Amino acid sequence: MGLLKNGRVNIVITNHVLRYSYHKHATLESLVDKGEVDLPPGTIKDGVIENKELLSKVLTKLIKKKRWKKKELFFCLPDDSVVIREITIPMSLTHEEAISYLHHQLGTSFHLPFANPAITIEFLEENEQEREILLYAYPKDKIVAFEEVFREVGLKPLVADLTSLSVYRYYYKRYRQENDHVLHIQWNWNALIVTVFHHHKAIFTRYLKLNLNGYPYDLSKKEIEEAIGQNTIEINRLIDFYQYSISNGQANISLVLLSGDFPYLDEVKKKLKESLIPEVFTFSDSDEELRYLDVFGLALKQEA
Repeated sequence: MGLLKNGRVNIVITNHVLRYSYHKHATLESLVDKGEVDLPPGTIKDGVIENKELLSKVLTKLIKKKRWKKKELFFCLPDDSVVIREITIPMSLTHEEAISYLHHQLGTSFHLPFANPAITIEFLEENEQEREILLYAYPKDKIVAFEEVFREVGLKPLVADLTSLSVYRYYYKRYRQENDHVLHIQWNWNALIVTVFHHHKAIFTRYLKLNLNGYPYDLSKKEIEEAIGQNTIEINRLIDFYQYSISNGQANISLVLLSGDFPYLDEVKKKLKESLIPEVFTFSDSDEELRYLDVFGLALKQEA
């Protein structure tokens, strides 16, 4: 059941909003409280803490109101910086040895777009000499920056997750649908994060910046339609790239999951259904489910 001693706080922070839930156990049924708080402009920019004082102020007020002092915390990191690679390592390495091996090989046998990464791995196929693994890398300084703020305001950060992983976790545990190749589109105010899942593992991701002049609420209908149309074309290109380059023509996307805080997500959904060959999975029309997909999925994560 994932019993927790005193419950757990779950927090997802975007550039514009902080969503939270509080559960007694790592189950949807144990929900005690949920909500969201708008972040002051300039608090978070492109997934980076721009104003630590503002973020601390928002968190301190929330923690005092909810009586969360010294509560355990799971939180989601911005997905914009994650790197996913499939790498071959010696078969004999244990999980801990493999991570140490990868740190030593960084910069020689493979490269990352940032220094000092936090690395996690998942074992895949193996033979007598080699093992395929999935490597997930993230800038360690970004993780530490969020952890420091959470600790300073009185929370106990235990686990950092990604929003895309949380949404997929919610989808699979809530709906139990089996699909070999699932594309998750996280369509937010200012960016798209596109992630492919195969056998319930994230194996490919791309971050697409939305070049909008102002907030979506300030845009004209024509500007919104153009933005949706242009990015739908990019999504189709990524689907083709995955099919013909990543999987060498051996696999097709069979399902598309759509989530995010873009205020015109219904229009996005209609355009995707018109333009994409794969089925577009529609979560329920419940505003609660659509708004809290990410934080509910985070709440389902078990502590490692």
